[in-house]
Amino acid sequence: MKFVNRRDFLSLLSGSLGAAAVARCIPLQRTWAAVNPQNSSAPTSGKQECWLDICAPFLVHAPEAGIHSEIFLTSDTFVGRKGYEDGADATEYEIYLYAADGTPVSQTGPAKQLVVPAMQTTVLNLADVIGERKSFWGGMKIRLRPRGRQAMHASDLFSSAFVRWKTDSSFDNVHANPDPWEWKRPDSFFYSMPFPPLQQYESVFSLFNPNAEKSAGTITLHNESGEKLKELPYELKPHASLLLDLRRGEFVNDFAPAFTSSRNDRPSKSLPLTPNGGTLAVVNQPGSTKSFGYLLIKRSGSSRFSVEHPIHQPPFKPLTAPAPFDSAGRFKPKNVLYTPLVFHSKQIGGITLDSRFHLSSGAPIEEFLWMKPFITDPNGNIAWQVAGETVFPATISPKQVQRETIKLGGMQSCTFAAADLVLPKTFSGGMSLAVTPTTNHTLMKVELRVKEWGAHAFTHFRPGLQSARGYQASTPRGGLATDYIACGARVERNGARNIRDEIIGVINIDDKVLTGNPALEVFAGGGLVTRIELGEVPAFAARHYLLSELASGKIGPHDLTLRLVDERATLLMSVVHLDYIRRDLSLDHGSDRFSTFNDYGCAASA
Repeated sequence: MKFVNRRDFLSLLSGSLGAAAVARCIPLQRTWAAVNPQNSSAPTSGKQECWLDICAPFLVHAPEAGIHSEIFLTSDTFVGRKGYEDGADATEYEIYLYAADGTPVSQTGPAKQLVVPAMQTTVLNLADVIGERKSFWGGMKIRLRPRGRQAMHASDLFSSAFVRWKTDSSFDNVHANPDPWEWKRPDSFFYSMPFPPLQQYESVFSLFNPNAEKSAGTITLHNESGEKLKELPYELKPHASLLLDLRRGEFVNDFAPAFTSSRNDRPSKSLPLTPNGGTLAVVNQPGSTKSFGYLLIKRSGSSRFSVEHPIHQPPFKPLTAPAPFDSAGRFKPKNVLYTPLVFHSKQIGGITLDSRFHLSSGAPIEEFLWMKPFITDPNGNIAWQVAGETVFPATISPKQVQRETIKLGGMQSCTFAAADLVLPKTFSGGMSLAVTPTTNHTLMKVELRVKEWGAHAFTHFRPGLQSARGYQASTPRGGLATDYIACGARVERNGARNIRDEIIGVINIDDKVLTGNPALEVFAGGGLVTRIELGEVPAFAARHYLLSELASGKIGPHDLTLRLVDERATLLMSVVHLDYIRRDLSLDHGSDRFSTFNDYGCAASA
């Protein structure tokens, strides 16, 4: 097999993108249109301003168990590059909370209403929103509507609100998920994600029905080979929630073990459904509404947890397609997915980071999902890819490798670690994952571990240039090539002692070989705190920055929203939140500030 350097690879890719947009999107669009009749309750077509919904499937306030939740509101919809400066743009939020049995916290409307000026990070303690209740667990729906100088809908439903969970020994934060008008219909959806090895991790899946109608369907667990391990039917009444223990393959009622470790915990005498990882898939019945879920992941016997989520897609029958190689044997990708979170024994901020990757096919639009990863260093050079004598690690089944490329059938998955690859002794960089056919980035998870703390955290890859070019065409964006948001950050010290810090990961994905010159804007409750020039980021490079070193005392102990901007080059940002008191970390994959603007608007049309 001929070794392909990254520039040649992207030249090949750029010739594939146009074909991908036509050849592969057409059947998916047809499938989507077939199951997407007009929703009579949606706003009329052409309307620019409307309420849109997002959902967070699992919030907990349990003081007796030491579990608390917070709601972060970013108000990151504004016009132009600096529309947050003059106070003319804001976002209205309505927060609805429902206990696990479907009972609303408020019988008369939203549990909380507020207007947040643009980019003024607002944090709500769940205890202050649940009224007279002493404890709570259930789901949340948020309605939001921009209110500003120009009529428009929310520009990014993925970064509008976040949930943070906290115990004395762990924390994590994850964004709420979009529930746009285009999805508000009683039709079947496919909802999936990979789960990690169950011999190592306890995993509990929460599912929340945000709708006023019941949600019924099946939750199926598959092993790495795609074989069905367990199929569980479910029925959720309006606004109700459920919990599924993946190791046992059973529904459970107690949420506390997902967050904490008790001395009274008894080791399970039964083996997990599978010692390895696999794929979780939820399919709701036709005529039934869809639901939303989070997966809570906790190392066995530990009290440190992490949270990740699946993604919805309409179900369809996979298409047959020839193997994606040209006459010279070169792989022909349709898209590339990315993460800047690749570490091998890398020390940053006084800790040692290592990465592991969990990849799933879900339900690919073709019979097989083909993937070819490669890793670049801080200078944009290729540090690792499979070619010649460099092969995939043994953790990937030989049956899942063909022509030096990962080949997964439906519901299949695989796992490999940076430590298993031929990389320098200490390394930081980014991974590019070339794929055919086009697939969803949330099916590709990255796990970070901290050696000194015994801690772990999960997030997922970022979409590639196909998506980025669409985001950049949004008129209210103000012409920025990069406009990326992350939330839940904090920098704090007590004398010489670190309390909180942030690792900022940036990867330059620009196919025009442009050098990036990004700036990091830092926002707190009062708006912009500081703007930091990061310097050059070479083409294809992945670089990492410690926020405390960048800020040099300019940032106080505030809850922060981070914004990465660049005028010319297309870059992505993911963030590692470090808590030195809890000895734990959490991850924010970051999101483009216009990632849903063109797709999810005020009209229910395909």
